[in-house]
Amino acid sequence: MRKIKKWISLLLVLAMTLGMGINAGAASGDKPILALGADLSAEQRTTVLGILGVSEADLANYDVIYVTNQEEHQYLDAYLSSSVIGTRALSSVLIRPADEGAGLNVTTYNISYCTIDMYTNALLTAGLEDADVYVAAPSNISGTSALIGAVKGYADMTGSSVDETALETAVNELVVTGEIGDVLGDSETASDIVAYIKQQIIEQGVDSDADIETIIRNAMEEFDISLSDEDVAKLVELMNKISKLDIDVNALAQQASQLYEKLKGMGLDLENIDTEQVGNFITRFFDRIVELINSLLE
Repeated sequence: MRKIKKWISLLLVLAMTLGMGINAGAASGDKPILALGADLSAEQRTTVLGILGVSEADLANYDVIYVTNQEEHQYLDAYLSSSVIGTRALSSVLIRPADEGAGLNVTTYNISYCTIDMYTNALLTAGLEDADVYVAAPSNISGTSALIGAVKGYADMTGSSVDETALETAVNELVVTGEIGDVLGDSETASDIVAYIKQQIIEQGVDSDADIETIIRNAMEEFDISLSDEDVAKLVELMNKISKLDIDVNALAQQASQLYEKLKGMGLDLENIDTEQVGNFITRFFDRIVELINSLLE
């Protein structure tokens, strides 16, 4: 079941990659962005740069920006206690623009709490696309605040302004996903179900709390998990915010078509699937995808 869920997570995340935000591929000739924690000591800075494969001598080839602890509190105080956020900004992010259609690829170093899927889902909500994102810290930390550096850096790279509403929603998503992961004891499943619910909300154009809750509870049955009414309420509030973001639903069909090409490269026989009719990606092909995955595991 875990292997199947990994495939489902891949499908959902890739299916959303073209659905939101500004395309970074258009800025592929620009410098990579390096968003450094403003409170890194000289030793910590050297450690982080080494992890990211960047030397001080190479910094002229990067657009370097800094994320302050004040900015971390600005976006995180509504969801986390000050003691959790801390008094120093240490998380750092390197963003390299990728070709159009390449998707959003996240790699982490010394991040002990936020998983790659958590970052990917939240960054998609914030509007990132077609970029390679590397999150690093000088030692093991939760990494929650790295989201701010990634979004701030991406806006700088694309010459856009930070969408405050999208960023706030992305932070909300990261925190709620982490909390659900704690409840389930499985951060991977938490990321999977949040991505699944988000896909359903966007695809169906749902915006009422009652309809959102129905989708959430159906997803709980689909993933065979139990959540408290309090956790469901948190998801309803989050998905209500997501439903109001400017998301291009039509782009899902294009991304789904590209997704099938990626899956073909992984050895899946998809010759009988009509990639021109994949706009309703989850509802139309979910059962067939599971059947294909099951055949791989036999």
